[in-house]
Amino acid sequence: MQDLIVISCRISFLIGLVCVAVAKFLLPEFLQYGKTLIPSNESQTNSHWRLIYFTVPKAWFAHFYYLSTVLSLVNVYLYYHSPVVWLVAFHSIRRLYETKVICKYSSNSKMNWSHYVVGIWFYTVLNTIISLNHYEKKIVYSLKPFSFLIFSLASWDQHNNHRTLSKLIKYSLPTEGLFRWVCCPHYFDEVLIYASLATYNLELCWPLLWAFVNLSVSALENKKYYMLRFPKAQVPQYAIVPFIL
Repeated sequence: MQDLIVISCRISFLIGLVCVAVAKFLLPEFLQYGKTLIPSNESQTNSHWRLIYFTVPKAWFAHFYYLSTVLSLVNVYLYYHSPVVWLVAFHSIRRLYETKVICKYSSNSKMNWSHYVVGIWFYTVLNTIISLNHYEKKIVYSLKPFSFLIFSLASWDQHNNHRTLSKLIKYSLPTEGLFRWVCCPHYFDEVLIYASLATYNLELCWPLLWAFVNLSVSALENKKYYMLRFPKAQVPQYAIVPFIL
């Protein structure tokens, strides 16, 4: 049974990656949210394209972290000797705090419904993978100092980046910290966080791969938005990874 669940999780990641590719080249509306979301016109919303353009409040991002906090705390209760469950719980609680307290979502800030579905899927599968690998004792139970350092620095930087974004005038160009070189350093931090977790078990490379691909696509969308709205000389050269992408 456990093997079937693991295989199902892997297949869901593969399907997710294929869907990102399809959305990127055929249905870009699915990739838009917040400032990159292009409002649909009346003819679109009254046609068979209505489902594609359906949106939900961007503030619903908090639902992802409510879910992950609950699931990760269950894992903490079951496997409290493992550092991974504590790291995921910390990440989930921090992101919940940032989403509810620091991030500012206006009533007009929306995201495509697909983002909401994908977020619920991702955090459910992430915590399921962690639970199964602990149950089967296929995960490292000792703290990895270098991985913990990367996790801590990335978490600290992501928190600061979210604070920077929260202080901006709506849809303006951030210029503090890593924002001087990268359009979306908070996405880069997220990738580093999952890279640090993946050192504890290879199965966690699936969430890492998903985070990198999905957030890279979103970062490129943000860079395109900035280049259309601001002089190119002011927009950072890189979208997500310094000196690479």
